[in-house]
This record gives sequence, C-alpha cells and structure tokens, in this order.
Amino acid sequence: MEEGGMVVVMSPVQLAAVLSDKSVTEAETLSNRLLGGLGVLLGAVEMAGATALCIAPEPTGLTKAGCVVVGAHSLDAVQSAARQVITGRDTRSATWQIAVSAARELGADEDTALNIGMTVDIAVPLGFAAAIGAVRVAAIKAGRIKLIQHESVTGLKPGGHTLANHVGKTDSELLARFEKNKRLVMSSTFKDLNVAENVISRAIYLNRANIKSLLGGGKNGGRLTINYPVGQEVGYGFTRGSTQRISMRGVRIVIELQEYNGKPYYILTAFPTP
Repeated sequence: MEEGGMVVVMSPVQLAAVLSDKSVTEAETLSNRLLGGLGVLLGAVEMAGATALCIAPEPTGLTKAGCVVVGAHSLDAVQSAARQVITGRDTRSATWQIAVSAARELGADEDTALNIGMTVDIAVPLGFAAAIGAVRVAAIKAGRIKLIQHESVTGLKPGGHTLANHVGKTDSELLARFEKNKRLVMSSTFKDLNVAENVISRAIYLNRANIKSLLGGGKNGGRLTINYPVGQEVGYGFTRGSTQRISMRGVRIVIELQEYNGKPYYILTAFPTP
C-alpha cells in the first residue's frame, strides 16, 4: 500500500455505482438491499464475479435462488434494459423472473419473492476498514461518493482518522508529517472533503474502461494507478526539505483489489499531486 495517501475502501457494488454513474443510498448500504438497483448489481458482478457477491447465511433453496439472480444475468439482462428504454416500462429479465418463480415455489411471501437476489454485500465491514486505516463509503449519489466522516470500531472514540489526516490540514501539520514518517517524500492535503469526494469520483468514472479491464473479475492482487489532471487547485502540500507551499492541481489514485473473509474489496489510495 502507498504511504501518505487518503485511503478509501469500497465494495464491488459501490465501485460499480461510481463506474456507471448510479446511486446507492445510505439506507441501501445499511440494509444491504438494493432497491431497483439491477444495473448497479450487474456492474458489480462484472467487477467481482457472481459467487463473491452472494450472501449465503445458510445453503437453503431460497438462498440459491438469490444467487442465481446475481450470477446468471448476461445477455437477457442487457436485452431487458434495452426494452425498458424503448418502452419506458420496467421489463424484468428472464433470469430474474425465473428466480422469483422459484422463490414463490419454495414458500417465500410475495415481497420476499420479488426482492430475491437483490440482497448483496454493499457495505464494507468496519473491522476490515479499521485494520487498513481506510474510510468507508456512506453512499453513492449519481456516481459521486459520500464518505463516512466519523465512526469507531469500539464505539467509544470517533474514528475517521484517515479523513482527519488528509483533508484541510494546516501548513504546520503537513510539515510535521515528515518528522513522523521518514520515508515520506511529499506531504499534501485536499482542500476539503467536498473537493476530495468530487475529484476521486470523477477520476474513477473517467477511467472506468481501464478499471473494468484491469480489475474486473474479482482477481485478488490486482492493482491500477490513475493520474488525473483536474485543471484547478484541489489541495496543497510540501516536498521534503522545503517550506515552499505547492499548489496541487491533480490527483493520483492507486486501486488495489484485496479479499477479506473471502469477499473482494477495492482499496483506493488518493494523493493530491502538483
């Protein structure tokens, strides 16, 4: 992992929402239930693979039916989406309809049957985020990430230390980092949280083809570096040995794919750059 950057960890569903300019609400994140988020779900399958996304608390027939929905969408889902655009109606894909029928036959009530397969791992486990010093995503709104600012594993002390270290820092705080970390070459900060969220989201979206190509399929250990020139100041910082403040007008994002408890997660380390 890179030293000194702001670390954000995302689930495949969250990353897929950014890549497709879609939304995943805070309520959906908390409940792990996508409400009408079939397009986001398909993108997540493309990124991580079906089996990694299936929640299977017990190997019942109902759970298997849900996994069928997550894993089997392909051409029929694309055709369904196309028909929806043409007709303006929500025409569910053949795979979804089959799974709903299977759920009904297994004794599920109507609401459960209609929602089967739409329950997936949206949120990143807090323990994993804390272990790697990462900020979790609260929601995705039209492709823009909203980060969780304060949380704690124990509930006794506010967390969010990564945000505190990399957003809106003073010159003296940035220079003090060089004493704490002898390997640090540059110490920088985003101007504020809003700028950080906007820039990171935009950089991910504009590089969606490379992300899907190099990090798709849920292969553990994948890594991609993105350099995105923003064209305006997004932060400021210093190089080691100098007290001359430097304007940061770009961002470097290193994305790594790691597994936690058998599930894939995307770790983004973001640095404002000159």
